[in-house]
Amino acid sequence: MFFLRVMAFFAGSFVAFAAPFLMLTERQGMAMGGMATILLGAVCVLGFGLAYFYFALLGHNIVRSHRMRRIAGAMVVFQLVAGGWLIHASSNARVLVTAAPLMCFSVLLFLAFVWPGDSSRNHRPMRRREHSDQVQSR
Repeated sequence: MFFLRVMAFFAGSFVAFAAPFLMLTERQGMAMGGMATILLGAVCVLGFGLAYFYFALLGHNIVRSHRMRRIAGAMVVFQLVAGGWLIHASSNARVLVTAAPLMCFSVLLFLAFVWPGDSSRNHRPMRRREHSDQVQSR
């Protein structure tokens, strides 16, 4: 799990620093769709990267908390929708080559942290059973 959290940190750093450079060449050749499209793209890239930082920083608590698992699941769904939109809207091959492995890594993080969810213990553990020889001696 620690290795996946470190890889999530590196993936988040990659998205934060490399995504603008990958999308820059695409935007130069493509007609701008307006300010709303630019803001939507920026929010998608930031949300995509922040989800990886969420897994990296809080991965050890995600498995135990129902609320954090729901948040993490919603973040993975957001990553898949944003990545799918980016792949659909982009004509740049570098974006496809970059976004597809990141989306696969998001699914791997989902399977590792969100899916196996450990149920929280709301009851007291049972006491140890007494052996039959201890019961007969009383």
